[in-house]
Amino acid sequence: MLNVTGFTLKETPDELVITAGSYVMHIVKTGFRFSFHSPERSVIAAAHPDSGLRFSSPDGEELHDAVTASHISSDDTQVRLLVCNRHGDQAEVQIEPFPCCVKLQVFPLAEGRYAIDARTAPLQPVFGLGDHGGYGDNANLFGFSDDAFCNASDGKRFVSNFAVFPAAGFAQVLFEDGVKRVRIHETENALGAAGVREVGGLYYFIGTMQEIYRDYKHARLREGYADAKPKIDFFELGYEAFGSLGWNTYQQSVLDDLQAFLDRGYRLRWSVIGSGFWKGDRKVNEQGATTSFGIWDEQRQEGRTDGLPNPRYPDQKALKAWFRSRGLKLILGLRISFKALREHGGHYEPEHDGPYVLEGLERGYFVSDAEGKPLTFRVVFPKGAVYLLDARKPEAVTWYLALAGLWEADGFKEDTMLKDGLVLRNDAKCNGTNVKKMEAGYLTMVRNSAYSVPGDILRLEDTMYGFDQDRPTLNGLNYAASGAPNVYPDIVAGKYMNAPLTEDQKLYFVRNAMFAAVFPAMSVGLGPWKLNDQAYEAVVKKACDFHSSLVPYLYSAVQESYATGYPHTMSPLPIAYPEDSNTYALANKRTKQYEWMLGPSLLATPAYGSDYAEVTTRDVYLPEGTWIDYETGQMYEGPAVLPDYALPLDKLPVWIGGKGVLVVRDLSDERLFAEVYPIAGNGSVYLFRYPDGQRTSLITNDNEGWNPETLEVIEAGSGLRTDFAFMPNTGAFRFPILEGVDYRLVGGA
Repeated sequence: MLNVTGFTLKETPDELVITAGSYVMHIVKTGFRFSFHSPERSVIAAAHPDSGLRFSSPDGEELHDAVTASHISSDDTQVRLLVCNRHGDQAEVQIEPFPCCVKLQVFPLAEGRYAIDARTAPLQPVFGLGDHGGYGDNANLFGFSDDAFCNASDGKRFVSNFAVFPAAGFAQVLFEDGVKRVRIHETENALGAAGVREVGGLYYFIGTMQEIYRDYKHARLREGYADAKPKIDFFELGYEAFGSLGWNTYQQSVLDDLQAFLDRGYRLRWSVIGSGFWKGDRKVNEQGATTSFGIWDEQRQEGRTDGLPNPRYPDQKALKAWFRSRGLKLILGLRISFKALREHGGHYEPEHDGPYVLEGLERGYFVSDAEGKPLTFRVVFPKGAVYLLDARKPEAVTWYLALAGLWEADGFKEDTMLKDGLVLRNDAKCNGTNVKKMEAGYLTMVRNSAYSVPGDILRLEDTMYGFDQDRPTLNGLNYAASGAPNVYPDIVAGKYMNAPLTEDQKLYFVRNAMFAAVFPAMSVGLGPWKLNDQAYEAVVKKACDFHSSLVPYLYSAVQESYATGYPHTMSPLPIAYPEDSNTYALANKRTKQYEWMLGPSLLATPAYGSDYAEVTTRDVYLPEGTWIDYETGQMYEGPAVLPDYALPLDKLPVWIGGKGVLVVRDLSDERLFAEVYPIAGNGSVYLFRYPDGQRTSLITNDNEGWNPETLEVIEAGSGLRTDFAFMPNTGAFRFPILEGVDYRLVGGA
């Protein structure tokens, strides 16, 4: 946790100097111009040339520079200053120094609402900013500016203004659920908020990447944005009906789809039915919704016009039994939106929606105005006005969770497609309900969240043939840079593709499968057999099987990420190699050198982007260290650029490096095997965390060399030898591992 462990404060007539563990903070009193320096006095983040703080007059919009700052008081935990701006408005600034970060709070003295900015001189490169960081031309977000930063549109649902500057060893975040202000460009590096009474949670982090992400995790918890430990299930291969059937699902279509995948050997472990399981005609606004809690479309209704089976889900008990018998987790769509009453512009229908809307109104569980009148909002679905659950009320969340249990599902895909984010002004609207779903043991796919991800995986906004195919990578990389590395890049081949497929669509499908295989989470939708090409289908199957075999390794990294805050599951190269300036500009729409570390030993280099139909090679950048092409076994030393490196359709686009150890699963019998590659030097240790979250295995390289005739693998405790298989293509040593047993490689000269 973040604890003040001591700092020193020195004051001169011109400035205050705060010295803590990893930094020295200078505050020039004229203009409240603050800067950060290393203990050796080199500049980390320089002061803004004009002022470090700007704030408006009460209920005003124009910001005024701070002109003076005076020291009020200080104690063992904080420093207090009085700041006056050019307009004569005053604010108290409180500074809490921690060993590797600083918390800054601004409290204007007069009543009212304010616009407030804190700022330093420009810094770059910069990565992060959640969904807002996924829609540009480059993963490096220098040049970004948004004075209405929030969940203002349906495409920007994971809202985080966390920004990391790896070259400087610096990061920043402002915790605020309402409208934020972010400007990171050639003029300034500014974070602020608009329409607020105060700024209460602005943090600056200084240190190594590991220290920064550790303290950012602690800061999230301190400010009320809880994480949750992910479960292994969602990192297995899954299925989303939306990718195959769109909005119009029905029981037999889902079961037929799933059985076709299972018959072809796809190792599915979860399945999402996102829509259509509720009651009513799919073509009318009075149809049910995910918040009709337990009211399945089980009985025939007269007058249906949607052309679908009537009823669509005639036997939900049989459906659930079918899932259980095949080891599949049933995931349903679930939103926090409730259809409003007709007099409020909604399409509430008691037969389809049950009594839950009336209960929520009676108990005051929906977002309301100051007088307690429920407010209405617009969402993509259901049509018409809706009420939104008020997750700030614990009793409302408890009620909602009990109702969710009526669906008797294994988990939920959270999907509140809000159009009125600027009206609601609460980016954390789903954090509270997702936390409770995780605590209750539900699998939780998160789509809307602020700062933290209280769920198993974080799903990108929908992908589709014809969309920007560079966006998912930029989006995923900046999710990971934002401290949310358990990225799910949406369904293989996206949505709304119908057979027969064109050749261009087939190439998109196949490239997208290899791309998804090297993400933490992966799912299928449209059946690959609809490619009508055995070679293409074989590539998709190869990608799916590779991901399935890698799940133990991936989930070990997931657990490490949860424990430390560092994005081990998916590490953008500027985060993994912050001192390597060659990594800063790789991920962009022009060169498309999209690369990341997948766990501690795999480098992903998928040939993907808007050129999916033409690309056959890519310039591949290998950071410092030894790297082995996973399939060819060719070894290279980094840092190096491999120009026009061949990445054909059927090639797994991964390299072994880093720790040089994988733990893979034999898909035929579930046994776990360690694969140790000739990468890491003597004394290197790889820690594997088993899925139970308790037991581990340490694999230590104490070997002198990699000669298979003299190398031995021994159990660290007993000294017993473990048989291994030598893989001459890559030079790897493969051996079975047992829970709780540590292993050492010795000999090998």
